[in-house]
Amino acid sequence: MTNVLKSVMRLALACTAMVAMSTHAESITIEHLKGTTTFDQVPQRVVVLGNGSLDVLDRIGVQPVGAPHSLLPSYLSEYKTSTVNTGSVREPDFETIFTLKPDVIIAENRMLRIYDELNKVAPTVMFYVENGDYWQDTQENWRMLGKLFNKGQEVEALIAETQAQLDNVSEKVTKQQLDALMVMNNGNNVAMYNKGSRFSIVFDEFGFAESTSQNVAPIEGAHGNLISFEYISDAKPEVMFVLDREQAIGRGEGKAKTLFNNTLVNSTPAAQNKKIVYIDSNAWYISGGGVTATQTMINDVSKAVN
Repeated sequence: MTNVLKSVMRLALACTAMVAMSTHAESITIEHLKGTTTFDQVPQRVVVLGNGSLDVLDRIGVQPVGAPHSLLPSYLSEYKTSTVNTGSVREPDFETIFTLKPDVIIAENRMLRIYDELNKVAPTVMFYVENGDYWQDTQENWRMLGKLFNKGQEVEALIAETQAQLDNVSEKVTKQQLDALMVMNNGNNVAMYNKGSRFSIVFDEFGFAESTSQNVAPIEGAHGNLISFEYISDAKPEVMFVLDREQAIGRGEGKAKTLFNNTLVNSTPAAQNKKIVYIDSNAWYISGGGVTATQTMINDVSKAVN
């Protein structure tokens, strides 16, 4: 073998090694609720199965090929025409998702029960917010997507912007030393949500004290503690946040404002000081964890302190 040929072979081997090293360096390892998932490169064909993750992708400039079209807020309505419908936020259309040949599926809380089935279709990562850890988990989810799509700088800017908004409101809450009730009506039923619940951000991040009744007991339920209007009257909340579930799930405009306009509620400091806030039901109940949704939640809370 001539020296020239040996030199050519060494160069070829070196190039192969460099390519292999480069390919390895470009791999992306994502940690999420269900474990660790590694991608050889930035995913190009993306399917999202919830509004929260779709909201984040919208803000960092990533266009998915598939998304659920039901219960989209107005700021995400364009995705009804720019993506293929993958079903509802609770029930995905597996056949459609399979035909889209995704490089990644981004699943949310309501899809946790079928994670294994989704992961068989394509590598699936969980965009998950734990009860009582809203802002911490939300930041981790945003950073996860920033890493996955090489949009880390954009995500950090969004976190800083949102943190500043949250801090501004929480400082006002602390200064005013307000207590609050966080309630949701489902038809005529009313449930209360305290620390550790899905709406714990009201108390943990914003800093409201919990308003509770000393004389009327709530009834423990799977979706919050069921309470009566007597409970609300006895608790005497200084602020009350009201989420209308019927409105959130698209069953008309709901009946919250009519339901809560009664003598018992109107006797509370919250009613007398015009601090009953009817919050954006989609942002809090359907699209939570998104950027615009979180900033909408902050804006809702600000109405109680401004």
